Amino acid sequence: MEDDDDNTLQFENGKVIAGSINDLIGHVTPTSEYYPTDNYFFAFLLSCRMFVDPVLVLKQVIERCQITDTNPDLPETATVAPHLLLFAQNWIEQFPNDFKRPEMIEQLHILLRYCQNLDGSCLRSCNKLIRMLDNRLKDMKHKKKIPKPDTFKDINFVRDSLPEMIAAQLTHLELDYLGNISCEEMVTMLGKDVPDNSTCCNVENYVKWFNHLSLFVATQVLSLDLGTVRHLTMEYYMDVAVACFAIGNFNSAMAILAGLNQSSITRLHKLGEKLDKGKVEHLATLENQMSPSENFKAYRTALKNASERHTCVIPFFTLLVKDIHTTSEVKKTKIENTELINFEKCWEMARHLNQFQEYQQGVCDLEIDLNIQEEILLTKILTEDAMSFRSYQIEEPVTENDKKRYKAFLEKLPSNGNGLGFE
Repeated sequence: MEDDDDNTLQFENGKVIAGSINDLIGHVTPTSEYYPTDNYFFAFLLSCRMFVDPVLVLKQVIERCQITDTNPDLPETATVAPHLLLFAQNWIEQFPNDFKRPEMIEQLHILLRYCQNLDGSCLRSCNKLIRMLDNRLKDMKHKKKIPKPDTFKDINFVRDSLPEMIAAQLTHLELDYLGNISCEEMVTMLGKDVPDNSTCCNVENYVKWFNHLSLFVATQVLSLDLGTVRHLTMEYYMDVAVACFAIGNFNSAMAILAGLNQSSITRLHKLGEKLDKGKVEHLATLENQMSPSENFKAYRTALKNASERHTCVIPFFTLLVKDIHTTSEVKKTKIENTELINFEKCWEMARHLNQFQEYQQGVCDLEIDLNIQEEILLTKILTEDAMSFRSYQIEEPVTENDKKRYKAFLEKLPSNGNGLGFE
C-alpha cells in the first residue's frame, strides 16, 4: 500500500512502528489491489481497542473502501469486495467476541450489503459469513464454568486414583478454562474502565478455578475424618503437585502449592513431623522451581523446556497476565508529546498473545476421567474461617493470637455447631 505525502506512518525494517490512528486504520484497510499482512492485521485489531473503539475501526474501514472503490483510475473489473469479505472473515475468526455487540453486527451488515452491491455474485459468500459468525457466537455460549456445588461429595474417585491420574484430569480442566479466554478479552482487561462486566468473565472464571483448586486441596487436608492418616492426604497432594509440574501443568502445580501453604495447614507442626522426608524434599524442589525470585527465572526456564517437550503446556496464568500488564504499563500507548500511536507496543502485545494462543491450542492426549473431574469441580470447599477453626480442632492453638481467634470462633458457633462451613 503506497503512502501519501501526509501519511504519518513510521517504519523500521519494513514494520510499522508508529502512526496516527487514522493512518493505522488506513494501513489495515483492504483495496482491490492491497491486503494487510497477517501479522499487521492481528497486531492492529488486537491492540486497537486500547486506543479506539473497534466499532469505529470497522466503520472507517467501510467508508475508506467506499471512497477507494469509486476511484476512476481503477479498471471496471476491479472491486474491493473479495478483499473486504476476507477482512470480515478474518476478523470474525480471530476476534469473534467483538461481534457480540449490536453496533458491530450493524456495521457488518453494512459491509455485506456494500459488497453485494459491488458484486452480486458474492451473495453466497456473505450468507456463509453470517452462518460462520452465528456458529462462533453459539459455541462461545457453551463454554465451561465452575458449577456451584450444592451437595457435599465424598472424595472417592480422587483419593482412590494415582496422583498422575489426578494431574491428567487437572490438565484437561485447565485447558478447557484456558481455551475459553479470547485474545481481545486479555487486552480489554487492561483497561481501567471496562464497560461490560461480562467482557472479562472468562478471565475471572479462570482465576476462580485457580482459587477453587487451591482451597479444594486445603479442604481435603483439613477433613475431620482423616484422623491419624492426615499426613498421607498431605503427601498425596504433594505428589499431585509434582506430577502436574512433570507434565507441564504449571498453573495447577502452583494452585496446589498455594493450597498446601495455607496458614491453617502450615501451623500444623505435628502433621509436618509425620510427612515423608523424601516427599518433603521433592516439594521443596518444586517450590524452588516456582519461586518468584529473579522474576520467576527458574519457572521461566522450566516453561521454555516444557514447551519443547510436551504437546500441551499450561502456564502459570497469574504471571502471564502480569507480564502482559507490565508491557502495557511500561510501553506507553502514545509516543511522548505527539498523538502518534506507539505501534511497537502493539507488536509486543501481539507477541504475548500469539504465545498465549499456542498454549490454548495444546493437545492433551492424557486419559480422561469425567468422574474425577466432576469430583474436583463439585466438592464443596471450606470458608477461610472454617479452615482456621478446623485447624484449631486438629491441633490446639498455641500462640495468644490463635487462642483469641479460636475463642471467637467458638462464641460464634450456634448450638448445633454448624456456624462455620462451606463456601
